[in-house]
Amino acid sequence: MSDILVIGAGPAGLLAAWIARQRGARVRVLATGIGTTHLAAGWIGLLDADGDLPAALGHWTAAHPRHPYSLAGLEALWGGIAALREATAQDDVSYEGDLSSNYQLPTALGASAAAALAPASFVAGDLRRPEPMLIAGPRGWRDFYPQLCAENLARQGVAARGLAFDLPEMRAASQFDLTSVGLARLFERAEVRARIADQLRPRLDGAVRVGFPAVIGLERAVEAWRDLQERLGVPVFEIPTLPPSVPGTRLYQACKAALTRAGVQILLDMTVTRGVTANGRAIGVIAPDVVRERTYRGDAIILATGGLYGGGIASDQRGELRETIFGLPLHTPPRDASQERAGVGDWFQPVFLSEQEHPIHKVGVRANSQLQPVDESGRVVLANVYIAGRLLAGYAPLAEGSTEGVWLATAYRAAQEAGAL
Repeated sequence: MSDILVIGAGPAGLLAAWIARQRGARVRVLATGIGTTHLAAGWIGLLDADGDLPAALGHWTAAHPRHPYSLAGLEALWGGIAALREATAQDDVSYEGDLSSNYQLPTALGASAAAALAPASFVAGDLRRPEPMLIAGPRGWRDFYPQLCAENLARQGVAARGLAFDLPEMRAASQFDLTSVGLARLFERAEVRARIADQLRPRLDGAVRVGFPAVIGLERAVEAWRDLQERLGVPVFEIPTLPPSVPGTRLYQACKAALTRAGVQILLDMTVTRGVTANGRAIGVIAPDVVRERTYRGDAIILATGGLYGGGIASDQRGELRETIFGLPLHTPPRDASQERAGVGDWFQPVFLSEQEHPIHKVGVRANSQLQPVDESGRVVLANVYIAGRLLAGYAPLAEGSTEGVWLATAYRAAQEAGAL
């Protein structure tokens, strides 16, 4: 039985740990904190594409041979999806979608986002459907504006109308400072849901589905969502809000529960400061303990520490970038040959909201098809280290709509390769 260390408790790290454990390895997760699940919308985006999604993914990998999808293989993507569904099945975090095409789901600003899979509480909001909708939210809550959402949807031809409802409990909690998590706990109370339904039912005015901010419960979300639908008499759907993301929190809790059931040790507040290597292999990593530094050893290490925003890559004011644990070689933005080093001006497009990805978004660790880190020539740097998730180079998740798909595929492949040692 192999010992595998997973560094990082974001979605890629958690899923890789679960998969590795299912394959018989002893697994420990070390992380500074909880990762990016609490920032995520909650759906699963594979690729922003219309029509036949598997065909689009096939064309994409053929055209982008260094993309993480191409490195891991699409079979790893399907394996990662199956693993996620299995890992979260006991905790009422169910994902719907047949993977043949994308849902088009509304955002809080009234835009449309492509998602291959979505929580059951999201799918009634699919904008491909023609049924009129009511967008409802608590009056005065600063993180969701139902009228704004509905107006922007209407500009795109969606039959949508916005309406605010009163929630007296918000006054006691300070309506402006109430977070999405606090509001989700209010929605778990049956009397609160009843009061909301009583306000909205007489004002549906032809709407046959109702969208709410994604705060319909936390620990008992499925129960709360079903009850609210029953009280309103029409399908209810959730729309992601500003962080902290309640759907992302549900996913994190479900993954953590699955790891606990599987016997995986999760050590949070453990900031790994550096790795220990010898003869082209990683021996372990060092993290401060209560009174001294401690070395954590493993036969293999899955590095899922995130990218520039997650802490896996550090930067400075001179435009220097580095991988934070092993100092692995990075793919960095191209620079003018006359410059001694890249500056931050090379990281971005001239227009911040450009349709083109910013060069900085493709920064990361180069890897081979086993997801081992490699240098510019393709030589393996550390043979028993495997890269998963946002730390990988060669893709722009926001522009591509591939955020969740990449962590699914690479978590699966990294766990598979690490367990084969």
